[in-house]
Amino acid sequence: MNKAAVVGGGISGIAAAFYLQKYGVDVDLYETGNRLGGRIGSDCIDGRYLDFGGKNIGRKYNRFREFVSELGGMEFEYFGFNTSQVINGNVVKLSKEKKRFFNILRVVSLAGIGGIKRLLPLMKAVDKDASQGFLNTTYFNRIADRFDEATLASFFPKRCTDHLIRPVTVRMNGAEPQECYPGNFGSNLALVLDSYEQIKQGMHTLLDRFQAKSKSVNLLTEHHVITIEPHNGGTTIYYSHENKTSRAEYNTVIVALPAVQAIALVSDLLPELAALLGNIRYYPVAVAIVCYRDAVFPDTQRAMVFDSSSPLSNAGAYGIHDLDIVRYTFSGKAARSLVTKESSSEEVVFLGEKIIEPYFSIRQNIRQDFIYKYISPGLCAYSPYHYQTLEKIDDCNRFFKGLFFTGDYRRGASIEACFRASAETVDIAMKGRSE
Repeated sequence: MNKAAVVGGGISGIAAAFYLQKYGVDVDLYETGNRLGGRIGSDCIDGRYLDFGGKNIGRKYNRFREFVSELGGMEFEYFGFNTSQVINGNVVKLSKEKKRFFNILRVVSLAGIGGIKRLLPLMKAVDKDASQGFLNTTYFNRIADRFDEATLASFFPKRCTDHLIRPVTVRMNGAEPQECYPGNFGSNLALVLDSYEQIKQGMHTLLDRFQAKSKSVNLLTEHHVITIEPHNGGTTIYYSHENKTSRAEYNTVIVALPAVQAIALVSDLLPELAALLGNIRYYPVAVAIVCYRDAVFPDTQRAMVFDSSSPLSNAGAYGIHDLDIVRYTFSGKAARSLVTKESSSEEVVFLGEKIIEPYFSIRQNIRQDFIYKYISPGLCAYSPYHYQTLEKIDDCNRFFKGLFFTGDYRRGASIEACFRASAETVDIAMKGRSE
């Protein structure tokens, strides 16, 4: 039976299905929700779909760009890096677009000499070898062995931690520097060192195209996988759909869920594996995308990050030509206490507006519409000695023939990292089938 199952219709599951197709395998793609996308899902405002996540595409996202190309190609537009933050009451701007030397000096002033000494070797490692900009790499595994007993907050000087490291971790991992570890920081640096574009038609258009063009992928939306069991050298999936429980058998099953969601599938069968998956940390994130009558941002200052006292980690223009659309992101420790699953969307949007009002054109700027999403599990912050956790996960699963795991905890949380992890997982799965 030349058929496989992928559990999870987020970006990792989409990538796994894509690479299985390239091996000539028919795929059943199980998704609990009513459409593809998961945490990069979209919603509609006034006839236009806006993406909650995954919209910024790095120039170095080679695997993802190949995926786009094979689906017929799409038009990209420049997004760039143009942000600011408030330090001691002053607005400090940082941009990759102009005044390169000036901005290098600004980074040095934000990090301090001690911070630069810590950062430079790590940045050189990623710049010299792009493969080091993922999880579980030779250079950063050595960093983990030496330093992962403590967190990034101890690894970097406080000045550097507050002004440079925290804006990165709270945005990419939903976590404070006290909740992240040096051995995983290469995946953050790769994102910082890249430059970005956006798909003009939006991520949702790409996912619709994938669904339409993937003739060997059978998309099973609103199919919730309950558990998995070994069966006759393969794997049996038990799932619910329309209040009915059914089963299906496959030679190959790839679980492409956040680690915390994969636990339920193996907790009875492989409790040690479930415990290891539970060691991988996820933090919630709330995202509101709000359309206003007039531009909120000037072109020279399209975003702002906020310090640890603020529940709003960052606010930015949706696109370089969308200065009237604000993407509010609530993540980090302060956000967790103020923004919960029970918070109303109206309250959260009002909170974001109140925070950015002193800096941007919100006062008397009419809010026309908004969409809101509380995402949990949200952003992945991995674990200390994370590469060892990954090795133990694979070791626990080695006797379960035909079952494989991929996701944002394998190579990193970026779209490119998820594609890389899924490609590697599919290669291992297909090699196992041929042996």
